[in-house]
Amino acid sequence: MKTINLLFLILLLMVFIGCRNSESNNPDYTVYQGATLFDGTGKKIENSIIIIKEGRIETVGDENTAIPDNAEIIDVAGKYITPGLIDAHVHLSATGLFDTRPGMIKEKLVDSLNYLAAKAWTKNNIEKYYEAYLRTGVTAVYDNGGSPWTITLQESAETNLNAPHVAAAGPLITPAPERFVKSINPPVEKEMVRLTSDSLGQKVVQYNTYLGSTGIKIWRMSLDDSEFMANLKAVAEEVQNVGNKMIVHVSTLEEAKAALELGAKLLVHGVNDKIVDSEFVELIKNKNALYTPTTGSSDLWRLAMMALLGEKVEINDLNKVVDERTLRFLNNPEEYISDFDTLTVQEYIDFSLSKEYRKSDSLELANLKKLWEAGVTITVGTDAGIPGSLHGISYYNELEEMQKAGIPPAKLIIMATRNGAMAMERLDDIGTLEKGKMADLIILEKDPSEDISHMRSITHVMRGGLLRPVNEKFDK
Repeated sequence: MKTINLLFLILLLMVFIGCRNSESNNPDYTVYQGATLFDGTGKKIENSIIIIKEGRIETVGDENTAIPDNAEIIDVAGKYITPGLIDAHVHLSATGLFDTRPGMIKEKLVDSLNYLAAKAWTKNNIEKYYEAYLRTGVTAVYDNGGSPWTITLQESAETNLNAPHVAAAGPLITPAPERFVKSINPPVEKEMVRLTSDSLGQKVVQYNTYLGSTGIKIWRMSLDDSEFMANLKAVAEEVQNVGNKMIVHVSTLEEAKAALELGAKLLVHGVNDKIVDSEFVELIKNKNALYTPTTGSSDLWRLAMMALLGEKVEINDLNKVVDERTLRFLNNPEEYISDFDTLTVQEYIDFSLSKEYRKSDSLELANLKKLWEAGVTITVGTDAGIPGSLHGISYYNELEEMQKAGIPPAKLIIMATRNGAMAMERLDDIGTLEKGKMADLIILEKDPSEDISHMRSITHVMRGGLLRPVNEKFDK
């Protein structure tokens, strides 16, 4: 009898040990311990503990936080953690080269390249841009206007851990001349719609909204055109009727004020013709609107034009995230542009270096600082997809330019995370490191609150609880 009882106890012990081993091999929690953590709200935690379960954040706290049983503990002492970065202004149906924006230099350039092939390439190879963003540390992007198919990415990207979260506005409404709009639009799906009547504008708002768009983008304004402004007023009213929101591309103070009066909730590009006044500051705050400058785009634009002239263009791509097609065409523009006016390109480069052009850049930085000091909610956006602004890595350039305006890097972390989630209407589940939110974060070697260029020291990105090194291509 004693022998039977002994055997029974041994059996129970073996089962118990087996269960414990099974639990340790399949932990319920993953714990990252020891890093300095910035949660996206402005809070900094030394020797932090962040606990993740099933792709979501269970707990964020200091070194005294209780660690649950059956947890895998990963030591990240000496590292820095922030929420995943958010690019609040991209164009996923554009390449970052002139092949999808040929009319931006000269109309004849449209005939010098196969822009239809370029447009199709972006749709068929969107995963390359996805990876470039994630390996830069950008775990969410807001497409501020593009082909209708970009709206469908909102749903398909959400459950794809190889993709950032996506919000998209869809086709843009514009006063631009028909010849320019034609240089943007493929023949079978419009990326831009020229606003020629109030009913047309209302239908665009309705259709984009039915597709599920997050926002309706107005690309530029024409304040002196009374017919356009009357049509735009009808558009703004329809946006409100259908429960959507209006995004407006602005560059002058008067445009920005007019956009806010019409109900715009997001201004992109920023005021660069004069210093903003108290009227504008009060208006944007009272309207609870967000402001997304693109302070780094002019330098990137000039690089793209220099590449057209065959000059050697150096890009800072430490982790090699830029796709092969983009690199090939940057180094060999003749592969996609057969004929163009080099004199026109050189004129653009010369103008971009002129005092007049530089003045607008300095005004934009001065306005950015003034608006930040006034408490305006500011986000970080690159306008990626326009010539020179490459998907993913342009984000670092934008952050560094914003720091030059005099914004402390600790405040830029908030703009790059929480505020971007606000623009995307996703603050309930992304943008900050708080209990219940998606486990989207990045790990850095250097302290980004000391210098925002330290964002370039990223080693790992986490999307939905999946942590991966950024210096390696993703395993599909």
